[in-house]
Amino acid sequence: MTIMPVIVMIFVFVPAIVLMVSMPYLSRETISFGVTVSAVQFHSEPLRQMRKSYARISATLHPILFIICIICLLYGDEHSKQQSWITVTYSLAMVVISLVINISYRFKMKSLLPMLPAAPEPSIMAVDTGFRKRNIGLSSIWFLIHVLIIVVTIVTVLRNYDLIPDQIPIHYNSSWNVDGYAAKSYSTVFMPTIMQVLITLLFIFENWSIRRVKQQVQPTDPNRSIRQDVTYRRTWSYFMITASFLIVILFSVVQLNMISLLNMNFAIPIILIIIALIILYAFALTFWAGQGESRLERSADHSNVRPVHDDDDKWRLGMIYFNRKDPNLIVKKRLGVGWGLNFGHPVSWLFWLGIVVLLVVVR
Repeated sequence: MTIMPVIVMIFVFVPAIVLMVSMPYLSRETISFGVTVSAVQFHSEPLRQMRKSYARISATLHPILFIICIICLLYGDEHSKQQSWITVTYSLAMVVISLVINISYRFKMKSLLPMLPAAPEPSIMAVDTGFRKRNIGLSSIWFLIHVLIIVVTIVTVLRNYDLIPDQIPIHYNSSWNVDGYAAKSYSTVFMPTIMQVLITLLFIFENWSIRRVKQQVQPTDPNRSIRQDVTYRRTWSYFMITASFLIVILFSVVQLNMISLLNMNFAIPIILIIIALIILYAFALTFWAGQGESRLERSADHSNVRPVHDDDDKWRLGMIYFNRKDPNLIVKKRLGVGWGLNFGHPVSWLFWLGIVVLLVVVR
């Protein structure tokens, strides 16, 4: 029995549980459980009660599942792969429960919508013509720092390649004792480098998308809507640069430790600190900005006009955006925070195909 897996689970999953429980309160005032509404409808008493009900059910089911997982970890065999399977099973169960709750509440929302105060369509549309000229986020030039770290790590490993043992540790149990080895080869030694490159490319794409995803300006208060949008994109651009930098550092530490160029007692605290920093950063940013800038500059004046982005028919189950006529590859999420793919765009399927190929190759 060891307490370390429990500590890691708490750091990783407790913030995720808090976010899932709080999600209805972080959503935009024009979206309720994946359905388009007006601000007046969003703040109506029936929807207030739905948000409370959602939070109450989530706050009951997720902690129960988490406690069961912790008990299984405490009494599991730390010298086998049992604890890894427990963590994977818990992660899948958590996702399934969250999806079931969200889908069921979306159907409730759809059935309740006709009984809410009627909301007319907007009579005007606001467009920000200077959108592309604004200082939305950090330039991708910042990723050159990531490239420098990757290059330094590669050079360091190559210079010490002959000193690397024939058997390289690749897996540790919950007590941080090695329980898995792989034969020395360039593919094994540089697997962390491959992950660094792929993650850096992914974050470059995310940062590029933040600056180019379509803007949604609300005509009821266009100036406030523009400020919200710019601030939201800029803060998440900062997150992309910072988080990817920390992940690149993490894989460098893993690689140097794997080939015995870094002491284990020094590597573990760095890895745990980096993971904690990324999670806490994302957690704080989510609660500060909300879903799609919903918590930035909130107005006390609630409009009963339907928003201009009324495209419910393009959102499958309120979560998956599928619109072949939309040329945008990236769109703002309705469930969760940040941005997602337009699955009606051909490139999105190439993206997922690339991920599947990568997983097969790594395996």
